[in-house]
Amino acid sequence: MKKLLAIVLVLATLISVFPVFPVFAADSTGTTTVTVATGGGTIPVVKCKFEQEPIAVLESGDPTHITALSQFLPPLVKSAKKPIDYYAVVTDAEDMGSVAQVFADVYHPIGSPAPYNAPGGPGNQPYFKYEVPFAKVGHDAAAKALVVAAYNAKLVTFSDNYTIADVTMELDKGTADLWKGTALIDYEQPAGLYTVRVYAIDKNSNLSAVLINQFLYVPVAGVEVDFTGINFGSVNLGSEKMVAGDTIWQTPAAMAPSPNPATVRNIGNTWARVTIKESDMGLGQDVTGMWNVQFDARMGNDNANRVVFDPNVTVTLPNWLTLSSQDELDLSILVKKGFSGQTYSGTVIIGAVIQPFAAQ
Repeated sequence: MKKLLAIVLVLATLISVFPVFPVFAADSTGTTTVTVATGGGTIPVVKCKFEQEPIAVLESGDPTHITALSQFLPPLVKSAKKPIDYYAVVTDAEDMGSVAQVFADVYHPIGSPAPYNAPGGPGNQPYFKYEVPFAKVGHDAAAKALVVAAYNAKLVTFSDNYTIADVTMELDKGTADLWKGTALIDYEQPAGLYTVRVYAIDKNSNLSAVLINQFLYVPVAGVEVDFTGINFGSVNLGSEKMVAGDTIWQTPAAMAPSPNPATVRNIGNTWARVTIKESDMGLGQDVTGMWNVQFDARMGNDNANRVVFDPNVTVTLPNWLTLSSQDELDLSILVKKGFSGQTYSGTVIIGAVIQPFAAQ
């Protein structure tokens, strides 16, 4: 009896120390398929659509609504994003305005640089940006007011031969609803015409005809620097002195070169060429018009991009910043005439002009 008990205890111990693991067969791969049922009856209709910003004037790029369709300005702030509201009025005759889904496929402008020209979305088309799902707003007085305000601002695109009277009548009757989706556009998204394709699907899986329009992300070149001024320090007459920049963005901004070597970065939605203008710092010019000081500037390390210029002249550097990029800015001074021991001061203005995406 005692022996039997001992054997049982040993077996129990072995089982706890050496648990039994399941054995699996080798992985196998198969295929999956699905078919969306073909609907019956009348397909839904996207009667009109528009885009706007959630601001009082609806569009920052054309606040007085001179031009038809929506125009939006970039935020011109590093890493900033702004919301765009996408709207559509949709009806389904059989379901008295009841629709299952509404969505928009949005595409970057034709000619956008990589990676914004990559394919995606339905049909794997180039320049795909994102798909925006909509939620139903409804057909009450507030919804109708939104549509009328957008129409008065010249933002609305209609399908077929529909008019604002047709749309507002259906909203009044409750046979159509306003739908809305919101998505962000980034400060560095490329400027140009964005294509918006809106579809609706009813509860019978019927897909509407697409309604297409465009909005303009207004091209604006913009740069910022991480310095408040340039201190050239002590110089010898007739000898050029350079204050070298770097590619490290530092804050808070201070006088370059110490503690912040000069860096410039692109905060617009276009490629950007840097512009520079320096005052004469009080050094003046002689009777022949010859300036007593001369400047030069270079972005990056290639001396082929160096530009020499006189005071009070705005020059444009030959190379450029791509979207959301930054580079070092080297600035030099050559004082031809001046009084020993005297300190001179002036102003430097850094700006930007658009460089087309096509120049690659």
